[in-house]
Formats: sequence, C-alpha cells, structure tokens
Amino acid sequence: CDRIEEAGYSCKTYDIITQDGYGLQVFRVGNSTGTIEAAPAVLLMHGLSSCSDAWVIEGLPNPLAYELVDRGYDVWLGNSRGNTYGSRHLNMTPDDRQFWRFSFHEIGTIDLPQTIDFILEQTQQTALHYVGHSQGSTIAFVLLSMRPEYNEKFKSLNMLAQAVYVSHIKSLVAKYSSIFVGKYTPLQSFIGDTAFFGQPILRQLLGFENCRSKDANPKLCAFLIQLVFGGNSAYLEKALLPNIFNTHPSTSSMHQLMHFVQMYTSQQFRQYDVGPEGNLKRYNQSTPPEYDLSNVNPRFPIHLFYSDYDELSSKTDAENLSQVLGNKSVSHFIDLEQFAHMDFVWASNIKQVINQPVIEIINEVENFLRNEVKDSLESIEVR
Repeated sequence: CDRIEEAGYSCKTYDIITQDGYGLQVFRVGNSTGTIEAAPAVLLMHGLSSCSDAWVIEGLPNPLAYELVDRGYDVWLGNSRGNTYGSRHLNMTPDDRQFWRFSFHEIGTIDLPQTIDFILEQTQQTALHYVGHSQGSTIAFVLLSMRPEYNEKFKSLNMLAQAVYVSHIKSLVAKYSSIFVGKYTPLQSFIGDTAFFGQPILRQLLGFENCRSKDANPKLCAFLIQLVFGGNSAYLEKALLPNIFNTHPSTSSMHQLMHFVQMYTSQQFRQYDVGPEGNLKRYNQSTPPEYDLSNVNPRFPIHLFYSDYDELSSKTDAENLSQVLGNKSVSHFIDLEQFAHMDFVWASNIKQVINQPVIEIINEVENFLRNEVKDSLESIEVR
C-alpha cells in the first residue's frame, strides 16, 4: 500500500484464505479521502510472473488503476497464489515442493472465484467489472469454462493481451521451452514443483537484481524485459526500469509456465497434462480435456485488446479466440509497431491506447444498467 498512498490515493489490504489454504492479499484503492462507498467495483488481475504491483508501478504515467479511481470506481488489485502477495499457506511454506503444485487451473478455479466473492461480499454488489492482463485473461476463461454460474458475476470483461490461445506466439523462450516441457515427462513433474524465478542466485545471474539500480545499463534491463515478458517495446520509459525490477518478475509456479507451453505444443486451450496414466486417473481419459468455451456466456460482450508485436500473445491467436466466441466478443486491435506484451500495462501512451477505451466500455455498461433500473422502477410506478 505504501506506493499507492505515496501517489495520493488511499489503500486497504485484505487477506483471503483459499479453500486449499493459500493466503492471498488483495488491495482496495480509493481516492485520498477513502474508497467511494457504493461505487461500482473493478477487479484488475495481473499476468504470469507478475503481481498487483504491476498496476501501480512507481513513476508510471497514468496507471489504469488510478484513472479508474479518479472516474469514481472502487478499484481492487488481485493476486494469485505463489506471487509476492500469495506466498503464505496455512500448512506449508514456499520451501515445500508441494506448495508449488499448481498451475493457472487452480488460480482460475479457486483463487479467482474466491477473490470475486470476497469483493462482492465487501461491497454488497452482485457483479463487478474485470480487467485481466495476459494470464489474468486465461484464468477468467478457465473460471467461466469450469463454473459458468460466474458469468452473472461479471458486468464487463476486458482482456489485455489474451493468453487463451497461444499456438502462434513468437517468443523464442517459449518455443525452446517446448522442446523440454512441451509434453509430460517425469522430469517435468519434478521441475514443476518449484518456483519460477524464485531462486535468488538465478535472479542475480540473469541480472534482475542489478536492474534495480538506477545505475544499471538500461539497454540490458530493457532486453531482460523483452526476454521475460515478450517484445521489444518502443513505449516503455527507461526511467521506469529500476522501479519495475523492484517488484518484477514476481514468483510463480513452474507448472504455470509448463501449462502455457503445453498449450503452445498441443495448440489447444486445455487442462494440465500429467501424462497418459495420470490423465486417466485425473480426467478419466488419456489426454487432458479442453476447457469448454461454450460455457462462456457473459451478459455483455468480452473485449479483447491485442497487438501484432506482442511476442506472448499473437494477433492470430486473439482473432482465433474472437472467432470462437463469435458475437460474445469485441476486438480492439492496437495497430502500433513495437507495442509489446507489457505495454498493455506499462506503456507511456497507455492513457490513450488502453485506459480510454476500457473506461468507456465500463462507463457504457454502467449507464446501461442504471437506465435499466430506472426503466424498471418507472414501470413499477406505472402499474
């Protein structure tokens, strides 16, 4: 909360204990006088190897979170198990291998719905607006595919750099990773129960720790952002790099990374592959089942934001997802060269490219719902 309050906003921290024992922190952002009561709730969810800090990086011009607060919304920053604010458990510590035995499936079927229900209970609302970046979009589709009753708990769904279909991504790291972990092996199971970017020695060797310093080589640090998060950005201000590396990359489970690589290899949006024998025990079939996107039926269309320069979320994959969703989605192609994966959150021009259309979408839905209530009340009065 410190950096949020230093930026002139109020912040409250809440703790959520998931049904399987993970402790998650969520942050509620309000104006300088406190959260606006009865304001529509908006949940922002981060991507892989990230955390809620992504939305409020110190020095970031016009963060979406703050602009939403300025427009009168009740903003919540969510976190997933394993990251900086999800590293607690009732019975385990991050040193236990079993602590890391999860992929984005558990985040989508456990962490996200419990976060949503907690927010709705706190705000006494029945539905909220959602903005998901990268894996933040993945887990929303996992949730709606597996638990379609949650369709009614979303007012608007805004997906930045979707990571549902990933078979056309351009990231060399992902492509080479597929050679080793694209299909299930006993080695994959062993490696999976570890933290991704969790080892201090690895972070030091890769240069992440050095990039926290303002004296670090900005070209090297920008290259590390490209390597880890996909794409050589023309919109990332170099002065932000030390502040970014103070919080990123955040820890996650190797199983999360492997799950994405499996989907890249199989070219399907499907559940985690634990090998033919394991799949038979878990799914009663030799291959993992696909997530059923026909269960995704929100009241208002899902908005997909994507670019052609994002190495971790391709234009082709976004358009394929849009085609599958049909009239349940609206596409927003960002036609800018070198608009990379993290630019959806950190770009210098984010106010015009992301914030403005997302806020317009949320405003339109709110106006529609208000008019609907007004018409309903007038109808009752006429009777």
